[in-house]
Amino acid sequence: MSPTFIMCALLVRLTSRGPVLFRQKRVGYLGHPFTVFKFRTMVHGAEALGSSVVVGGDARLTRGGAFLRRTKLDELPQLLNVLRGDMSIVGPRPRVESDINLDDPMERVLLTARPGLTSYASIYHHREAEYCARHINPQEAYRTKVLPQKSLLDCEYVQNLTFRLDFKLIVVTFLLVFAPGRTLPKKVRILGRDVWGYSRVAQMMLDLAVYMTAAWLAYNFWFETGLPAFYRRQMWMFLFLVPAVRMLVHRLLGVYDMMWRYINVEDSLRLAVAFAPVSLVLLTLRLGLPRRGVMVLFLVPLGVITLEYLITLTAGLGLRGLRRMLYMWHHHYQPLPEAARRILILGAGLTGMSAAMDMRRYPHLQLVGFVDDDPTKFRRLIVGSRVLGNSHELETLCPRHKVTDVVICAQSLPRQKAAALRERCEDMGVKLHALPSLDWVLRGEAISAAA
Repeated sequence: MSPTFIMCALLVRLTSRGPVLFRQKRVGYLGHPFTVFKFRTMVHGAEALGSSVVVGGDARLTRGGAFLRRTKLDELPQLLNVLRGDMSIVGPRPRVESDINLDDPMERVLLTARPGLTSYASIYHHREAEYCARHINPQEAYRTKVLPQKSLLDCEYVQNLTFRLDFKLIVVTFLLVFAPGRTLPKKVRILGRDVWGYSRVAQMMLDLAVYMTAAWLAYNFWFETGLPAFYRRQMWMFLFLVPAVRMLVHRLLGVYDMMWRYINVEDSLRLAVAFAPVSLVLLTLRLGLPRRGVMVLFLVPLGVITLEYLITLTAGLGLRGLRRMLYMWHHHYQPLPEAARRILILGAGLTGMSAAMDMRRYPHLQLVGFVDDDPTKFRRLIVGSRVLGNSHELETLCPRHKVTDVVICAQSLPRQKAAALRERCEDMGVKLHALPSLDWVLRGEAISAAA
């Protein structure tokens, strides 16, 4: 990282006067104070000029500092804090002493973990500056709305530490660094043409790059010891011809009419079918063309055809899934309620699965699991959560898992049973909600069942 450190240090010194590093006392593990390091992004002495919340267009930011903050490069010196043992890679963000209230049980929980470079809270609130800037008093909005929510999310993280979660947070952090959290501009001028970041044209350009890369990888994976001269010439023809034909086929089959941000299993199957015609044509040529003259150039090895199809399909689906996640991160930021909700879903069917997947967008909603009266589903996993029991065990499951809300996602539920469930939940102090299925709506029973 030393070349990056040097470039950032030069940027700070060439665009403003003052020290390269910003130092500040923060509270760390078990309440021990330590000095945190960052590249200085504001004018020297900026603490005395205004709020600690930095919003877009803040006059205290230096020219180089705005770039460092936007790209998160100003946080790199905290790797020194990691080497010194003051911080970890993942953990609650270190805070100044004035932001800590030891009378709050959540604050005491946060002090039991080593502070980190990234955290669940900092990822979810990566657009907090934009939110605070919309208020008359950004500092007050940060203290009363954002900071309590960040404490809640970090507290949930500390109480549910897993290596899998840490790895996920590190990957998401890198994605957010390379795809900044600010809303993407509506249009970008490329070669004299306006291109929207999520438009059909942008999708086609990204697909073309993916398909060309897949063709190159297929040849180099198959001929791992080195490409012979003949297959090298064939590869360059394949590299430009096949991706272009794939684009044409996809356009004819309506692939670019699909809304990529809503990619699902049906869309994935449609993509798999749309990728097949070109591969089938190549396979037919390989098996049917005579091996003489210029025709030999079209005899692509079977292994290359198979690899190219698999890589293209995997990369195409991955690209759409990634763009969907980025869209969600950039366009669905919202303040969270003050309290976390622990949800138990009644009904381990398609409606329950859909509700569980939707809950992942909101970090204050924690899915405890499912209950279902079908005994064959007991202890089975659905989108990562288990079926914990049946509806007759609610009085045992709710206290054990500290459930705050039960959501009915059953395809059909008799009115008497719905009323009985409501009474049982009221006795336990648990809120009951009904997510109507299409069957309920068409029969006009959704409102009465929910009530």
